[in-house]
Amino acid sequence: MRMSGCGLLWIGRALVLLQLFDGVLGWGKEGHYAICKMAEGYLTEDALAAVKELLPDSAEGDLANVCSWPDEIRHNFHWRWTSPLHYVDTPDFKCNYEYCRDCHDSGGHKDRCVTGAINNYTMQLKSFYQDSVSEAKYNLTEALLFLSHFIGDVHQPLHVGFTGDEGGNTITVRWFRRKTNLHHVWDNMIIESALKTFYGSDIAVMIKAIQRNFTDGWSNDTSSWEYCKYNKTVCPDPYASESISLACKFAYRNATPGTTLGDDYFLSRLPIVEKRLAQGGIRLAATLNPPGTRAWSKEGHIMTCRIAQSLLESEAAHAVENLLPDYANGDLSALCVWPDQVRHWYRYRWTSSLHFIDTPDEACTFEFSRDCHDSHGVKDMCIVGAIQNFTSQLLHYREGTSDRRHNMTEALLFLSHFLGDVHQPMHVGFTSDEGGNTIELLLYCTIHRLASKLNEISPESRPKGNNLIVTEVWDREIILTALKDYYDKDMELLLNDIAANFTDGIWYDDVSSWKDCNNLHTCPNKYATESINIACKWGYKGVKAGETLADDYFNSRMPIVMKRIAQGGVRLAMILNRIFGDSDEGLATAT
Repeated sequence: MRMSGCGLLWIGRALVLLQLFDGVLGWGKEGHYAICKMAEGYLTEDALAAVKELLPDSAEGDLANVCSWPDEIRHNFHWRWTSPLHYVDTPDFKCNYEYCRDCHDSGGHKDRCVTGAINNYTMQLKSFYQDSVSEAKYNLTEALLFLSHFIGDVHQPLHVGFTGDEGGNTITVRWFRRKTNLHHVWDNMIIESALKTFYGSDIAVMIKAIQRNFTDGWSNDTSSWEYCKYNKTVCPDPYASESISLACKFAYRNATPGTTLGDDYFLSRLPIVEKRLAQGGIRLAATLNPPGTRAWSKEGHIMTCRIAQSLLESEAAHAVENLLPDYANGDLSALCVWPDQVRHWYRYRWTSSLHFIDTPDEACTFEFSRDCHDSHGVKDMCIVGAIQNFTSQLLHYREGTSDRRHNMTEALLFLSHFLGDVHQPMHVGFTSDEGGNTIELLLYCTIHRLASKLNEISPESRPKGNNLIVTEVWDREIILTALKDYYDKDMELLLNDIAANFTDGIWYDDVSSWKDCNNLHTCPNKYATESINIACKWGYKGVKAGETLADDYFNSRMPIVMKRIAQGGVRLAMILNRIFGDSDEGLATAT
């Protein structure tokens, strides 16, 4: 969808209007500020630089300062066309959202709603990096500000409300003693009351409190928040579906016209509001960040760590439990994806290059001295170097708590995660395609597999799949498809099958060789070599950009993925047992 010409006025002219119109605010300035501020903390170095380049001077280098701009200009004559882009109305009491049914303005014009706008402005920003004429074709500053704002809007439940009450705008209620409408309660008043009651009227304090939940109460959820199916840059339809569901369960409930909303409503809805702000921030950052390696899916890392913890000897089990934060409840797998969740935070951006290794194209070999460096050529900044480093840090654990040189908890989490990463074959891929990240292809929809096997659907009539990249197939799709097709989406069943294969099944005789390691410092080289060999033989083989992957690829690669998860878990247990056990045999030197 291309917006009308009046939408392409330059931002400098538009900002003059900010002082002239109050506008109906989305989340309210505080809510949009919080979302954009949290998003900035998750941006990669390149994405942050691009954002700063596009921001108007009035932003003073801070996206959050202008995140409410689309609300502030929407009632100006030149910008009235943007009003329907802030929301999407759904049929009364249906409590669901459908793009084709719901995304239109009051005149019935298709694609003119908040989800359509998110897709449009994402396309504009993406095209800038693919087409040199896009900067002239689109106003990229406006595209950035609209996208940032609308991703916030779609996370406000009543911006995906009922048509009959205009998303709660016509439902008059009292917020404690103050007369207002239900939409305004969710836009502004819950946040304003929270700021006064719990955060000393300081939005920065509130933001920090929400961010603490990223590694605490929501630690197992944040990676799924930023995930978009089929390698899409943005996926606003699920966000809208979440919002209408929350609107029905929480916003409209016990809020009929004339109702006085007090403490019960406020305290029970505040956690919903704070979580939606957090989700908006995480997802905005994920949209603005360039696509990158994301390692095994959440499920892959959880299974790797579950296997490892089940194989720990008593000394190692006690040390791991001692190092884990209280909220993990002694479960290493609960935090095995943490390094993926924090890699775009400002404090941890330096870790991004530690999740993979790029090797020379078609060489199908790994050499530490040649390949272990980041994009700037800094040595040892790769997944093998990271495993070596965090192994060495953990060896200081025996020296007791007086050693303050290293954060032992972080070292444990990074080591556990990177042992999983190095066993994902495409994390030791070719340089030119960034480990399969730039090879876009198609995958047949799972529901057509059985019919295809029975030749009930001819090859030429089979439906095209959705866009994927090779890395994502190995990171996530093979695991999720196996769970869906064979394990009724029950990860415990899959994990039991994997464990059975190495405890008394087809891999039983191989386990001793998996654990064979004369020196913990050099063994990760072997794991990386295995991965690049598998990437060449199985990951890249039979793959061409733009073509379709079907059953043969899935069925032949699934056992390899499961075996690599098993090897990662067995080897992580071996390393932790050696680090925390009584014997010094074979240990790398602590440095």
